[in-house]
Amino acid sequence: MIAEIPSIWREEVWHPLSVHLPIATLLLASLAAILSLFVKNKSYHLFIKQMIFVMLGIGVLSGWIAIYTGELAYSIEVRKICDPKVLQEHQWWAYTTLIVYSIGLGIKISSKFITHKFLHLFKSISFFLIILALFGLFYTGHLGASLVYQQGAGTYKPSADCSEFVK
Repeated sequence: MIAEIPSIWREEVWHPLSVHLPIATLLLASLAAILSLFVKNKSYHLFIKQMIFVMLGIGVLSGWIAIYTGELAYSIEVRKICDPKVLQEHQWWAYTTLIVYSIGLGIKISSKFITHKFLHLFKSISFFLIILALFGLFYTGHLGASLVYQQGAGTYKPSADCSEFVK
């Protein structure tokens, strides 16, 4: 009997399909925040500031979608992998990192309504949180990669002779 290749649209595959947008945009937002420290030109600085806000907004919104799809994948993959502690740690770091980015975005939004007296403090706190979350983003990605490439989470394992690919 020839095995059937499962659909690419399996529930546990939605997470890797949705996670790359927030990774890219949150990484860009963090790198732009670091870059903003070195830019002296006012028009470039304004552009970078706007880029940080847009990338952070897209990243946080799509990040919560990735969290949701990760929860769907969790219940399927936790039974299939060898070390579920890595999956639990990946989940914890993903939540923590996205909460920190979300607070950073919330502070950026609320700083539009803050008096000039506290504006610098709010900007500094937001910058600190965005940079702090960058380390969480790297570690979460590292754990996700170890789940996929070391434990095969979300992947299809073909038969030894790959007979399901022969028609």
